[in-house]
Amino acid sequence: MSQIEAAKSGEVREGALHVVNVAGRSIALTRVGGKARAFVNKCPHLGMPLTKGKIEGGAVTCPFHGSKFDICSGRNMDWVKNLLGMPLPGWAQSALAMGKHPTGLKTLPANEKDGTIFLDV
Repeated sequence: MSQIEAAKSGEVREGALHVVNVAGRSIALTRVGGKARAFVNKCPHLGMPLTKGKIEGGAVTCPFHGSKFDICSGRNMDWVKNLLGMPLPGWAQSALAMGKHPTGLKTLPANEKDGTIFLDV
């Protein structure tokens, strides 16, 4: 693995996503508890970007289908709970999941040094 400079420390804030292109992939950066965190900017459900997702309590929620992921571990916390913010009944959640099983978010190790955030890729 090699380290690639992703962003300046001041560009990445808690509660917000800062998206960069690293090695041809869209990567979202944020902070959780002050520590820089990174994940592939793509919901595992249908590959939609998480850029406009809600960031709260160390988790990101997909703005399209409500799937929720722990930013630090990538662990799936909720799977296909709504459609564009509108809650869905259980049968509709199953249909919208399209046979896909809950999958975690792909996270990347982020290191911060001398005012710069580096990613291991």
